[in-house]
Amino acid sequence: MIRTTGAARVIASRHYARLVSIPTTCHHPVTTPRVAHRWFSVSKGAASSLNSGLILSKKEEDFDHTSSNIWSSPDLIQDIENTTLIPDIVPEPTSINAILAGAHFLLEGIHSAGLPWWATIFSATFLLRTTITAPVAIYQQRAIGRMMTLTPVLQAWLETLKASVRIDHKIKGHDFSTYNSEIQKAYRAKVKELYSAHHCNPRVSFLLPWVQIPLFVAMSLTIRGMAGYPLPFLGDSSLPIEAGFIDGGVLWFTDLTAPDPTWIMPIAIGAANLLNVELNGMMLSKTPTRQQVIFRNVFRVLSISMIPIAHITPTAIGLYWLSSGCYSVAQNLAFRVPRVRQWLKLPALPKKIVGQQS
Repeated sequence: MIRTTGAARVIASRHYARLVSIPTTCHHPVTTPRVAHRWFSVSKGAASSLNSGLILSKKEEDFDHTSSNIWSSPDLIQDIENTTLIPDIVPEPTSINAILAGAHFLLEGIHSAGLPWWATIFSATFLLRTTITAPVAIYQQRAIGRMMTLTPVLQAWLETLKASVRIDHKIKGHDFSTYNSEIQKAYRAKVKELYSAHHCNPRVSFLLPWVQIPLFVAMSLTIRGMAGYPLPFLGDSSLPIEAGFIDGGVLWFTDLTAPDPTWIMPIAIGAANLLNVELNGMMLSKTPTRQQVIFRNVFRVLSISMIPIAHITPTAIGLYWLSSGCYSVAQNLAFRVPRVRQWLKLPALPKKIVGQQS
């Protein structure tokens, strides 16, 4: 559960008292079971259902794919760590209100320094990505690098294991399914042993999305509220527009509350997201697993689908999406430069990836 500071609780409680207290004939406030906010509204029941529905499913993957992609296989990592349930990560509505109030406070603080709103959104994106997600990405790259260095050792040990188990099962007359099951069992045990000895935690491979996605959603909801863009399914009917948003843009998008009629920004958002998908895909092995291929195609579709969505949203939101996407592109490209990796103390890239850069 996300913890909030005393100041954040005060901000959230003020919004709560102002928006959800309903006067009655007895002159006493009666609070409803829905927690409302200027930028966000969610029922407590909906939050509870989200908590109860976040469960990972177990699935055995093809053994050859698993052995060749040991450092990037979510299913093998799940078996190693014996993790079947995602922790309770969905915050309570009051915590969400505090987070959104904090994001709004940050934007107003940057804007008070004299920057126009378009530069404020860009600066806030750069600040948050640099101080929050970039350190997590660097830590993740180092952890993945340690696992990658163990891959040749595991593959060599796997061949020896196959030969040993094959001879043993021929003598005992076991079928192929039993033979394959024994190999997988022994292989997982060896992987767990090596990772433990070298202080490798496979779950770190999935750490960045759990940090980046909540940040992305929180900033999008905050800017959405500041632009006065209501969402009926969240209980919004109308929202006040932040002072200066109507003329706080630049170039062709001077009005940050209006969508971009030229399609320039929506197409740029889709292109940046698609480029990030391809750059991340280049980090995979030559023979990605079926699951990796599916995920990559899903993210390609999502990147393209962002174009029409960005076309109907205020340019203030689109500006945040575009600046965040461009930051990710720059970060992914920087991680592929040998000198940058050396400066950040990241392991050298495999020859396959280095060859793709030339």
